[in-house]
Amino acid sequence: MTSAPIRVRHAIGGYAATLKGKRATCAYSHEEAARRVARKVYGEQVNVTASDLRDGDAVAGIQYRYHITH
Repeated sequence: MTSAPIRVRHAIGGYAATLKGKRATCAYSHEEAARRVARKVYGEQVNVTASDLRDGDAVAGIQYRYHITH
């Protein structure tokens, strides 16, 4: 399974995570928003781990980056 990085940014009242065209939000945790979108795309058996930000992320408004783990 190839996975794209999960990108998380601030949204009104919380965080919004995107992965492969899907979006999930969470009001209290950026990690939980990433976990929700990962499970929406790949199913309940996946989890997430934090990843380093890339050079252009700040310009794009991305504040956190995650990858899928099993």
